[in-house]
Amino acid sequence: MKIRRATMAVVMGLVAVSVPAEAKKCPADAIQVQAVCVDKYEASVWETTDAKTIKNIQKGKIKNIGGLALAAQHGVTGDDYGAGCPDPGTGCKTFYAVSIPGVKPAANLTWFQAAAACRNAGKRLLTNQEWQTAALGTPDPGTDNGTADCNIASAGPVNTGSRGLCIAESGAFDMVGNLWEWIADWGTVASGCAHYGASYGNDVSCVGSNTPGGLPGALLRGGDFGAGTDAGVFAISANLLNPTGSTLFFGFRCGRDL
Repeated sequence: MKIRRATMAVVMGLVAVSVPAEAKKCPADAIQVQAVCVDKYEASVWETTDAKTIKNIQKGKIKNIGGLALAAQHGVTGDDYGAGCPDPGTGCKTFYAVSIPGVKPAANLTWFQAAAACRNAGKRLLTNQEWQTAALGTPDPGTDNGTADCNIASAGPVNTGSRGLCIAESGAFDMVGNLWEWIADWGTVASGCAHYGASYGNDVSCVGSNTPGGLPGALLRGGDFGAGTDAGVFAISANLLNPTGSTLFFGFRCGRDL
């Protein structure tokens, strides 16, 4: 009999022999960063009630758009989430975050809608620390050659994973540019912005405030398709919108505990 749990032991005479737990692995749509499975790609959002499709999404088995034939994509051409997934995220039960290459990532959604889409897929938004660790090593030359560099100087987001050099040391794609990514953390809405030094890519930093009161600032990371040198591994903002806001510049990425 094969014993899988580390807490169990096999007793041989008077000797208890511990059996190590079977190693866990991240699904194919994610990469392991410490104890978290971080999605390889910025999330696209798909609406479906098909039980098999939902199961495959939740198990991370969707490899490409072919696995979503019974789902409808949202958030590409505008705010088309409709009554099925309203801005507050309440009742948003049939919209799922999917990590696959070769599709436009979802934008035009609030923090609450992003959190709901991650939840439905059996995942969650990344914390600031998790996002930062996963993004380290993403090339940030401050330029965009339009083909392989990170998408920081174009008219809109490009397909996930299509910029071949825009990959982190962890294996995650597009963590610089393309879309600002909602993360789990909230803070105070920033009253202004500064920039890191040259050794940090001159990335933009918009956190902290001297203005009391108001709504919280949900953190965004990485920059977007038009951010130029402001985009980067260290780019962070809490002054663009509060968590109720949505624009064509904001997307997200999910993760799950290993």
